[in-house]
Amino acid sequence: MGLQAQQRREYILNELRNNGRIRVAQVAQTFTVTEVTIRRDLDYLEQNGLLKKTYGGAVLTDLPDMNMSVRFRHTRNVTAKKNIGQLASTLIEDEDIIYLEAGSTCFEIIPYLMAKKGLTVIVNSLHLMSRLHEQIRHKIIVTGGLYRPERMDMIGPAAEATISQLGGFKAFTGADDISITGGISGADVATVTFTRMVLRQAAQVVFVGDHTKFDNPALYKIADIDELDFIVTDTEPSPEWQKAAMEKRIQLLYPGLKEI
Repeated sequence: MGLQAQQRREYILNELRNNGRIRVAQVAQTFTVTEVTIRRDLDYLEQNGLLKKTYGGAVLTDLPDMNMSVRFRHTRNVTAKKNIGQLASTLIEDEDIIYLEAGSTCFEIIPYLMAKKGLTVIVNSLHLMSRLHEQIRHKIIVTGGLYRPERMDMIGPAAEATISQLGGFKAFTGADDISITGGISGADVATVTFTRMVLRQAAQVVFVGDHTKFDNPALYKIADIDELDFIVTDTEPSPEWQKAAMEKRIQLLYPGLKEI
């Protein structure tokens, strides 16, 4: 899915949240595209259970199980995220203490935790808890904090106070962007602030993100790539990235990687 299509679909969902309905003609005019293009967007969103099409537009559908913004993020690059989740899980050993950030890629690590023993899993996400709560063999630490319904996560002083008391864990984190010179970065300042603290407390840092996250600058810097121990992605990184990883002693993991 292209960036423009993503922007249109996020706009449609925001308008539905704010107004309860949208009109095809109005959205087409806003983005200077044809009504046929907007109808395709509505088809995609309806197929993913995010709205219900009506004559000339769309209305909200009933989504009791998951916030709409979170659900939309889970429709993007699903296969890539599942592959990354499986690869990232190979970095987790029995008895490990791990932190999973509140993103859709970390969500795909959770099914593979069933095969592990005696983990302690730290989360700040009710959405991740919806999948974790069944894994009773592991200890779960929920940070608490200010709940944000649009992200189904918890941030703020209470969450930061919890993290400040913890250490020695492997942190699995995504971001909106990763670049060689800019490090990892995000668009949401509250998330960025919290993630910075998490990475300061971590003993090991694993970045998880598909190929669309590379070299796509976001506003707020989280950390330099020097602070990363692993980068797990869905395709082989460019030669420039492989060179940078080697120089900075970052291990790359991606499908098809041959063990040396």
